Amino acid sequence: MKKMLMMLGIVCGALFFAGCGDAKVDENKTPDEIKQEVAKMSTSDIQKMVEAYKAEIEKKAEALKAEGDKLSKIPLTQQLGDEANGIRANMDSLKASLDKLQKNLNAYAEGLKSAK
Repeated sequence: MKKMLMMLGIVCGALFFAGCGDAKVDENKTPDEIKQEVAKMSTSDIQKMVEAYKAEIEKKAEALKAEGDKLSKIPLTQQLGDEANGIRANMDSLKASLDKLQKNLNAYAEGLKSAK
């Protein structure tokens, strides 16, 4: 848990300076779909997508940290209760979302490298 929060802190710090683009983030796209899409995009459009994904990852990482903070405030005797389980479920969902977003970001970043 501490490692995950530390990693999120690093991600948040690294993404602090990332800007928001006009591009829309789509978690349902696969990296393969993105690679095909990137082949038809301009460098500036790819950069906008990279920035949009960075911003979304930062937002989700902050939400995950907030959920972790909520969980840490629940007394140890109640850690197996409904409230704690609900928070853990939210955290699992956010982690899965972050994983998808990171994979998609990597696909755009690879496309950006190839386009330059």
